[in-house]
Amino acid sequence: MKLRIVIVDDSPIVRALVREWLHVDGDLEVVGEAADGEAAIELITRLRPDVATIDVRMPGMSGLELVSYLMAKAPLPILVLTGEVTRDDASLAFEAVRRGALDLLPKPSIRDEDAIRSLRVHVRRLATVPVVRHIESRKVTERPAPAVPRALRAVGDPVIVGIAASAGGPSALVAVLATLPAELPACLAIVQHLPKGFATSFVAFLQARCALPVRLAEHGQVPRAATAVVAPDDHHLELVDGKFALTSGPPVEGHRPSGSVLLRSLAALGGSAIGLVLSGIGRDGAEGLRAMRDRGATTFAQDAASSVVYGMPRAAVEDGGAQEVLPSGELGEAITAAVLGVRRKRWP
Repeated sequence: MKLRIVIVDDSPIVRALVREWLHVDGDLEVVGEAADGEAAIELITRLRPDVATIDVRMPGMSGLELVSYLMAKAPLPILVLTGEVTRDDASLAFEAVRRGALDLLPKPSIRDEDAIRSLRVHVRRLATVPVVRHIESRKVTERPAPAVPRALRAVGDPVIVGIAASAGGPSALVAVLATLPAELPACLAIVQHLPKGFATSFVAFLQARCALPVRLAEHGQVPRAATAVVAPDDHHLELVDGKFALTSGPPVEGHRPSGSVLLRSLAALGGSAIGLVLSGIGRDGAEGLRAMRDRGATTFAQDAASSVVYGMPRAAVEDGGAQEVLPSGELGEAITAAVLGVRRKRWP
C-alpha cells in the first residue's frame, strides 16, 4: 500500500516539484495539495494522510499556526520544508518543531539529487512514527530554577552533561535548558540530529530560550562551567583528554554527529559525568548511555508521555542505560540535583 502525503505550500511550482519528486519510486502518493492553512485543515482532516509536508511561510494562517492546530486537533507526522537556510526561516522551522512537527528539511534544489532522495527517505521514515496530540499550550509548568550554593559554583572542572536528541528534541531541550540555573557548574554537550546547514540557527534558537550561553562546539575547546555546546554539522562531538574534539568517523546509526559517540566518550569520566537521551527516532544514544551507566555515571531518559517520538529514549531504557525516566519538565531539576551531587562528592 502506498504512503499517502498532503503537500502544503503557497507556491504551485514548489507543490508540483515536490509531488514529482515523491512519486518517483512508486511507493509514495500525493493525495492532496493546499496553498494555505485553512485549505490544509479541511484537506488533512478529510483525507487523513500518513504525512504532511508544510511550508512555514504562507499567506493567511501561518505554517506555525497550522502545525499547532493540526497537532492539537488532527495529529499526524509533519515534515517542515523551509526555503533558504536563513536565520529567520530556520528559527520559524525550529518553532514549528517545538509545536509538534517531527522534522525539518530545506526544500531541495532541482538539480540536487541527494537532497531529493533525502526528502523521500524522510517522508517514508516519518510515516512510520506514531504521534500523539501535542497541544501547544501543553507547556511544562515552569518552576523556578533551583539555587546553586555559592561554594559549588566555580570550584575545579565543570561536570559534563551529555545529551542526545533527534525528532522532537528541540522542544524537549527547551524544556530542560529553560529550567537550569544560569550559574550551574556544568558544561552541557548536545548532539541534536539536524539537516546540514541548520546547526548555527539551532544554537540561536536555544540561546533565545535559556539563561546558559549556548555556542557551537569547537575542536580543542575546553569545557567551561555554566555553558552549553552543540555539535556542528557533519562532525561527531567527543571529549578527548579533557577537551572537546570534532571528529569525522563514519556515521553511527546513520548519524554524524551521533549521540552514542558523544556519550561513549563521556563514559571514561565514570561517576563524574551525566548522560541524557531525549525524544528521537531510532536507537542513537542508547549504547552510549549504557556505557556511561556501566562506568558509574548518572543517566536519564525522557519518558514516553512527554516525548514527541519515543524511539531513542525507549531504546535507552530497554538497553538498561537509563537509571531514571522522567518527563521533560522534570529533567532540568533532576540534572541540576545530579550536577550538585557530583560537585559535593568532589569538594565535600
